[in-house]
Amino acid sequence: MKLQRTPSALNASRLCEADIAASRSGVEGVPKGIKRFQVVIYLAKVGPGFPELEMRSCEDYALTFGWEVALTVVDDEVEKPPEQRPLLLAALQTIKDRGAGAILIPSRAAVSPIDGEFDEFAGQVERAGGFIQAARR
Repeated sequence: MKLQRTPSALNASRLCEADIAASRSGVEGVPKGIKRFQVVIYLAKVGPGFPELEMRSCEDYALTFGWEVALTVVDDEVEKPPEQRPLLLAALQTIKDRGAGAILIPSRAAVSPIDGEFDEFAGQVERAGGFIQAARR
C-alpha cells in the first residue's frame, strides 16, 4: 500500500487525542508521535469474483484522508441480515476493541440494501465509538 504524505500541521491539529501515540513505524510523512487513523474495509462479495474495484475504491478513499487500513474483510455471506454475518460483526468488534475508528464500505448496500437494517448497524458502530463511511466512486 502506498503511503501518502500527511498535509501540513493544520491537519495534524485536527487529530483526536486517541490518535496521538508514540510512533514506532518511522513511516515517511507521518510525524513522530502521531498514529494514523485506522479503518476496516468491509466488502460484500456478491459474485464469484473478488470485489477488486470496490476494494480499490475504498483504499483510494482511505488514502485521500490519510487513513490507514487496519483490516480488510471480504464477506461472502451477504444474503444474511447484518446481525448474522460473523465477518461484519468482526469488523464491528474491531471498532469496539479500538483497533479502528471506522468501517469503510463501497456502498450502503454492502451492509444491507434495506435502510432500516443499515441504520441499525450504523447505530451499533456509533455506540461502539466509531462510524461507518461509504466511499464515493
